[in-house]
Amino acid sequence: MIRPHRGRRGMTLIEMLVATTITLIMMGLVAQLFGVFGQGISGGRSVIELTDQMRSASWRLRQDLSGITAVPVPPVRPESEQGYLEIIEGSMNDISDGLTSLNGDCDDVLMFTTRSLADPFVGRFESGTLESPTAEVAWFCKPSTQQIAGGPTLYTLYRRQLLVTAYVGAGQFQANGNQLDWTQFSGWPAFFSSYDLSCRLETDGSGTFLRPNSLGDLTIRQNRFLHLSTFPHLWDLTDSLGAHVLTGDREGEDVVLSNVIAFDVRVFDPAAPIQVVADTAVTPGDPGFVVTSHADMASARGCYVDLDWSNSGQPFPFPLPGGLSFPIPNQTAFQGGGVTVRAGLTPLNLMRHATYDTWSTSYEADGIDQDNNGLLDQGTNGFDDDGDGLIDEPDEAETSAPYPVPLRGLEIRIRCYEPSSRQVRQVTVRHTFVPH
Repeated sequence: MIRPHRGRRGMTLIEMLVATTITLIMMGLVAQLFGVFGQGISGGRSVIELTDQMRSASWRLRQDLSGITAVPVPPVRPESEQGYLEIIEGSMNDISDGLTSLNGDCDDVLMFTTRSLADPFVGRFESGTLESPTAEVAWFCKPSTQQIAGGPTLYTLYRRQLLVTAYVGAGQFQANGNQLDWTQFSGWPAFFSSYDLSCRLETDGSGTFLRPNSLGDLTIRQNRFLHLSTFPHLWDLTDSLGAHVLTGDREGEDVVLSNVIAFDVRVFDPAAPIQVVADTAVTPGDPGFVVTSHADMASARGCYVDLDWSNSGQPFPFPLPGGLSFPIPNQTAFQGGGVTVRAGLTPLNLMRHATYDTWSTSYEADGIDQDNNGLLDQGTNGFDDDGDGLIDEPDEAETSAPYPVPLRGLEIRIRCYEPSSRQVRQVTVRHTFVPH
């Protein structure tokens, strides 16, 4: 029996459309999956790169700190050739912008002189380079030129390095008696475009000259990197001189990190209280911490804090009233704004921000009336200026270090934001001044 032949049934148009649609959906899912994987890989690579950059920055900072030349027991004698340490606490802190903000303390400044324990420091000198075992360094942040819409405010972390050498036996310095005529430069930016050298301005009968600093010269605030000429010789926070960062063909040479959201410099306060809030230990500056007096109860004491951690904003007059010594009773050393000029006088030398400085004894022997009371160098003039029967005791001094106490340790927290993955990374560097 012959059976009739049956032809193979083909796909209908609807079936083809359905199959094509399913295929396209699957291809879209696969492409999306590959996109997620690729984004994750890219974000992970960016985080790894950021971590490496932060590790390099923390290593550089540790190297600088390990060679600090100044012993932080103010005031320092210029003839001791110690250099200086200066910490400027800006108005921001980790919770000043609210608990939901990623931004933290980005306006602190850390400046000091340091000695290299390995290879010497190298800097630009005219058309070549110059080396020195010691340098003046400044770590600080400035807002980045490019920001992310809807993201945190990003900052750039800078490190300026200026070589310290009292005698420069090369180039124009050698040809001009270890100095340069200031009039040949249009300002500090022009000088720093050719010289990574720590210099001060001095005026005499023949003009104004740039002269290289020694460590002893740098104990005096007005000789330091971009400090103003009027007492108390503040660092130029407003950058009015335009020379904080390198520009022109040197732009970016002093950049350490980008996308920074916190550069927080803290000091160790041995009496600062540690409180317990909801079974969590909190220190000054942490959410939930309640500012109390030194005498109030605390679960423990001793932690790293911001200068003026109680945010009083006002220093005490110097000398302290009633024969008190610093810190005053019921306050820790760094709880308030420190001390300023003598009592009853216009506070001409009021620090703009809380500042720890190793200071200098030179202000008691420079023939300048820093406290504006008509007397010169009361701390060393051989007279009983305050009528207490004692001659040239510490209370008679014209000036005082803002915090006339030894510093035991530093903590620097650097926090960065990675835009592609939206992750935050932090590194903490600590340095102790206590022999161990």
